[in-house]
Amino acid sequence: MKIITLLLTCVTIHFTLSAQVQWGIKGGGNLSAMLLKDETGYIRVKLRPGFHLGGMADLALSDKFSFQPSLLLTSKGFTLDKSGGALYRYGVDRIKFTSYYIELPVNFIFKPQVGNGKMLLGAGPYIAYGLGGHWKAEANGMGVTGKLKFLNDYSDNDSSFGGNSRKIPYTKPFDFGANILIGYEFHKNLYFHLNGQLGLLDIDPSYNGISDETSSVKTAQGGLSIGYRF
Repeated sequence: MKIITLLLTCVTIHFTLSAQVQWGIKGGGNLSAMLLKDETGYIRVKLRPGFHLGGMADLALSDKFSFQPSLLLTSKGFTLDKSGGALYRYGVDRIKFTSYYIELPVNFIFKPQVGNGKMLLGAGPYIAYGLGGHWKAEANGMGVTGKLKFLNDYSDNDSSFGGNSRKIPYTKPFDFGANILIGYEFHKNLYFHLNGQLGLLDIDPSYNGISDETSSVKTAQGGLSIGYRF
C-alpha cells in the first residue's frame, strides 16, 4: 500500500507541474454495504446511507481528457438484521455499522462536449484508511451502542463491552479498490456525477495471527456527488 500511495503521489505531482490545474470542492451522499462471505456463502446485508465531502484537483491533459484526484472524508457501513439470517444465534434484531475513512480516489476522466457542457465518463483506483466508527445493536425495542476499531489482527483482549467503552474489532484499516463514474459538467464549472466503488482487498482482520480462509470482507458503495471547480 505504501508503494501504491507513493506512485499516486508522484503521478499527481508530475501532472500538477506539467498540466493546467483547477481546484474544487465536492460532496454528496452514499449508499454502502459490505460483501460478507463465510463458509456458508454470502451473508445478506442492507445498505447504509452516508456522506462524502472534500476537495479535488482537475488536471487537464487535453480538451477531452483530465486526471482527477480527490481527498475525501467519507462514511460507509452496512446493516445486519434477522432477515439476513446472520443474527439468529446472537439474540438481537439488528446491528448497524457506521465507519469513517480518509479516501483518495484517482480517476481518468473523458469529457466529450454535449450541449453547453460536457459529459463525464471516468474510472480509476482508490485507496482509503479507516479512522473509526460506531455500531448500534437493537433488540426488543432497546439499543446499545459502541465504537469500532480498525485492526489488522485482533485477539479477545481487543474487545471491550464494559460500561461506556464498548469497542469491537471491525476491519483492517487500509482499503483499495476501483471507481467508475458518469455525470455532467455545466459550462460554469458546476458538475454532478453518479459513482460506483468496489473494494478489491479482503479487509477481514486475522485472529491471533491466523486468517480465516473461508471468510472474506470487501466494501461496496454507490453515490451522488455535486461539485464546483474554481
